[in-house]
Amino acid sequence: MSTPSWVELAGRNAAAETVYVSGSMRTSAKEGNETPGPVFDFWHGPHDRWRIEREGDVVYIQGAGEKPLVRIDGEMRRLGGDFGIVNLGSQASPLDLLGENSLLRRMSRNMRVAAPPVRIDRAGRAAWRTALLSRSDDSVEITFDDITGIIVGVGNPERGDLFEVYDVSEHDDLPADLFVWTGPVVEAEPRDRGRRGGLPTDPRERHEQTLEVMAATVAALDRPRDVLEAIAGADGGPAAQAAIIELLGVTERGAEAVAAMQLSQFRSDVARMARAGLIELQRTPPPA
Repeated sequence: MSTPSWVELAGRNAAAETVYVSGSMRTSAKEGNETPGPVFDFWHGPHDRWRIEREGDVVYIQGAGEKPLVRIDGEMRRLGGDFGIVNLGSQASPLDLLGENSLLRRMSRNMRVAAPPVRIDRAGRAAWRTALLSRSDDSVEITFDDITGIIVGVGNPERGDLFEVYDVSEHDDLPADLFVWTGPVVEAEPRDRGRRGGLPTDPRERHEQTLEVMAATVAALDRPRDVLEAIAGADGGPAAQAAIIELLGVTERGAEAVAAMQLSQFRSDVARMARAGLIELQRTPPPA
């Protein structure tokens, strides 16, 4: 088996958007907690079709050409948000593994390969692990499934992987109704618009909105105690966002993103990765 280059691995991940694949994803435990993170089962099909379940309940579903539905407060809501963050109750989700808004798409720009890919065994399947370095020399290891090209691991030797993907299977086809939700749907309210779905089509606008959110996230991670106290003392969602804007001096969109963050994200390792990502994004010229 010949060793693929980084370009080939990234190409395989992009090509994975056109295949039917399923699997399970176990997220890592929160820092200082031995309890494992949530487990997701997922199915993906061409044209950005998704079905993601957690403990047997659908938490995210999207048909071809449709806006996604996500479970929020026990209800399936149709997202109409304007930037690319979906919070499924964990620091990582199957949406990070492949697709237009995958982790690879968000983090690889202007990063350089630190070491050639190495073949490893991942949950009984052949996989390739490679290390990347940001301009600030933060190291990230990414592992790709050899056959499907999806990401099956992200992390580094010091902190371990953020998640484990297993029971990966490729399919010739999957039933169309697998990606259809037949239950009740609540249309998106303004407070839901900080989550994935409905991204701007203008690349420059998308770049600016991503930068806005990343800057707010880093600002929050730099002052975790103050942010959590502001949210805890607020009377409802709008008040929490207003408190975040006053505390951090961020935009309304940025405040929505901060308010949607999970407690598990307020960690030093997450902060380091977020800062590195923001630096790379700031150094990247906006699309023409």
